[in-house]
Amino acid sequence: MSDISASTGKLLALSMLSGVGPVSLRKASLILGFEVKAVEAIGVEVAKIGSAISQPGAWTKALELAEEQLDLTERCGARILSPLDDEYSKLLAATKDDPFLLWVRGELALSPEKSVAIIGTREPTPHGEIIAKRITQFFVEEKWSVVSGLALGCDAIAHRSALEVNGHTVAVLAHGLHTIAPTQHRRLAEEILEKGGALVSQYPVGRDAIPQQFVQRDKTQAGLAQGVVMVQSDHRGGSMHASRAAIEYGRWLAVPMPTDTDRAAKAPKIEANLTLAEGSDSERVELLHAKDPTAIRKIIVLRSRDDYAKCLQEKADPVQAPTVQGSIF
Repeated sequence: MSDISASTGKLLALSMLSGVGPVSLRKASLILGFEVKAVEAIGVEVAKIGSAISQPGAWTKALELAEEQLDLTERCGARILSPLDDEYSKLLAATKDDPFLLWVRGELALSPEKSVAIIGTREPTPHGEIIAKRITQFFVEEKWSVVSGLALGCDAIAHRSALEVNGHTVAVLAHGLHTIAPTQHRRLAEEILEKGGALVSQYPVGRDAIPQQFVQRDKTQAGLAQGVVMVQSDHRGGSMHASRAAIEYGRWLAVPMPTDTDRAAKAPKIEANLTLAEGSDSERVELLHAKDPTAIRKIIVLRSRDDYAKCLQEKADPVQAPTVQGSIF
């Protein structure tokens, strides 16, 4: 059986019930005595769990599915964590989009609070490629872990640049850990593991990628980090999901200033950078979908290498992680 704490195993089984997601799991985990309560008693306090177990044989089936998932997880060399485990990121647990269950291969950062998400377009300009590498290596030199999404372009540059200088990096995937997408990054994924990094996913082993999971993956990247460096993006780029999440979670968002060359060429992949660096407050609020207009104070414009250190000085808003402990399946 896969190495899993008893309380997380119980949450895994609950997650197999129809209609039970992260919100219901969090509610259940915070019930006094969750670790020893019968599922029927938990169902009384969490409506969706109560509704799900009212169906004949539902809990028995959920337990079977949980055992199957544990077997699949063990086969691919992974483990499952929840916020009830010390290893689970407190930064991630503090977000409203916390997946609550996380599948992990490899080793997470020893100091997870010193993590930065470095993301960007799949088609960076030559200057974007330079910046992605340069800023990644800056953070590694400062002993920070680099989080990204294993995608083409800026993500891959961030992972590779961290590995080149013996840094720690975490790849957040939009599918189960049974596979790697894109397929051309299978070797990169293995190298991340070989050099002490990690592959993580909020999706069970066996779940393939579908479009909406990439959006959630991007939010998880932001959740795992103190802040996000958005290397380059147009206004509609996928990188904007993580950028918006960073602001919503009270994290900082660093945006490199485009070069004169890219501006003169009207490179489409710098549109978001220009808006966030030089746009009006209302334009930045609109682009980031910021519910609190004052949140844009967390934007850090990187005009030169001298500005990189500003990211180290900015802190995410204080977080609180659940402290409930579980002990039986």
